[in-house]
Amino acid sequence: MTCGNFSLAYSTNIWTHHQGPVCAELVHVLGEDRFKMCLFEPVHEERRQLGWTNDIPDHKWIAGPPSTRSDKERLCRLVCDADVAVLGACPQEVVVARAETGKPTLIMGERIWKKPFYWWRMLNPRFARGVKGLKNIASRENVHYLSIGAYAAGDARRIGLYGDRMWTWAYFIEVASEPPQPRTSDQIHILWVGRMLKLKRVDLLLRAVASVCHGPGFGRLDVVGDGPEKSRLLKLSRKLRLDDKCVFHEPIAADRVRELMRQADVYVLPSNRYEGWGAVANEAMSDGAVLVANRQAGVAQILIDPGRTGFLFKDENIRALATVLRMVLADASLRETVRQAAWREMQRLWHPRVGAERLIALCEGLLGLAPMPAYTDGPCCPC
Repeated sequence: MTCGNFSLAYSTNIWTHHQGPVCAELVHVLGEDRFKMCLFEPVHEERRQLGWTNDIPDHKWIAGPPSTRSDKERLCRLVCDADVAVLGACPQEVVVARAETGKPTLIMGERIWKKPFYWWRMLNPRFARGVKGLKNIASRENVHYLSIGAYAAGDARRIGLYGDRMWTWAYFIEVASEPPQPRTSDQIHILWVGRMLKLKRVDLLLRAVASVCHGPGFGRLDVVGDGPEKSRLLKLSRKLRLDDKCVFHEPIAADRVRELMRQADVYVLPSNRYEGWGAVANEAMSDGAVLVANRQAGVAQILIDPGRTGFLFKDENIRALATVLRMVLADASLRETVRQAAWREMQRLWHPRVGAERLIALCEGLLGLAPMPAYTDGPCCPC
């Protein structure tokens, strides 16, 4: 049982509903006097266009974002003064200053090499300097890595970062307290939600749906969001004659996305390797939508046990995605089994409470307050 007798600064760029829940659980154990969530930026415009709010909860344990230089300096002091710091997307000078304190510092990160043929990037002097700076920080024995996504630790290992000081981490969302209710509809509702970018590969989903939409079980596909790819996707939908099978919707508030997940039978995450995580996967598995994901998305091979808690398909393979969709559409018993198993897995391993408890146990081990934990799967297990 963790005691949480230390101070922790959790630092990132913006307030998100993907990190707030685990911070609230950390506060529950540590107390408001020993925990601070330090925010360095307001919510970005592109996030607000997707329905995210710029309102930050009025909690004593949230500091920032800064509006003046002195505000930023105060945030930096909070980070450096804490017994342990968890650092996400925050200014480089803050990361350097914290690492130089010699106190336990855990850097959260998604995969470094999102672009294929990553070695060519090392020929770019600016990028090479950035990697050198990262190596200088990661070489310190007090600096550890919280690896987000299936490929992050491997990417770090390729260039000799962090040694054996790497631990599995994730984005944590609120998990439904009750298991999903049984579904009785024979018209299956497929869902996609997000910002329409090339990396999201919504085109793969549209093409796969075009090959299954006239078969048994298919009801409709709802595509929710906006972005630079939207006009191209609308044209593709018309070309594929999906007018009465696929409905495009404007962006909605983040809290309403969960309502859509609870109404959907299947959620498809077709994103490619540029998707470092993909928190919609957490939401789908928590709220009862059968998750079908591109195995290249960072979240996919972390959360999904293929055939038990969801399904994977090979990147770029429209036929493979269509095959999975046909199987899921045709088998109500399979859908129900997978939905229930996914919810149980979210409760067991990926609930924000579990993430917080394990992070605190890891911090206590690093501080010498307790033995190091020995998790074999899930958050804070060795990478």
